[in-house]
Amino acid sequence: LWIGAIIPESKIPGAVSLGVPTFVKTMLKDCYEPKAQTSFQQVLSQIPTWFQTENGHALTAATSAEKEQFLFLLEKGKLGTDAQKAMATLKGLTIQGYVSTEYVLVNHLNYQMAPGFWNPCVPVKQ
Repeated sequence: LWIGAIIPESKIPGAVSLGVPTFVKTMLKDCYEPKAQTSFQQVLSQIPTWFQTENGHALTAATSAEKEQFLFLLEKGKLGTDAQKAMATLKGLTIQGYVSTEYVLVNHLNYQMAPGFWNPCVPVKQ
């Protein structure tokens, strides 16, 4: 849900369609301490309640603009430092996952797996 709000779908694929949520889950599970994982999960579980308090309606009825504004509140720390840290983690992992997808690397960053070419028929000069 939030990953799609950080890098939404447009003319080019967004984070969700490129599989970034799986990357974020794997990184959190494999690379973060259990205490950090627990804190992150607690913040995510409180988000629907915070959203309802801030906007007066459920998160499921939110527009993309409302979600974006709510993300800014989280990022600026208006809902606490734990929420700010969780948002920074989510945003950082989302961007890392997105820019390291094959689609972005090949189509937008001109990545080549093995740059240059090997010509086996070229005589070796001594």
